[in-house]
Amino acid sequence: MEKRDDSSLGKNLRSAEKKLTKGLIKWKLKRVGLPTPDEETMDKDSERIVDEAHKIMKRRAKSVLEELKEAKQEFLKAYRDKK
Repeated sequence: MEKRDDSSLGKNLRSAEKKLTKGLIKWKLKRVGLPTPDEETMDKDSERIVDEAHKIMKRRAKSVLEELKEAKQEFLKAYRDKK
């Protein structure tokens, strides 16, 4: 279940992410000598890429949080054992 930020700031950030992504796609295609797709395709692709990037970041953040929790438990156990 992915929660989206519908606030004005959230919408502006998402729009900026999509524009940046679209620009990077166009730059990369031009760099390798391929034609750029139509705007509708570019919009859909940039939306998909931004969504996937958000999913990856969310997964990684959970992983980092779990690692920190585990490290905390190990630290507390070692600290208690020393007393």
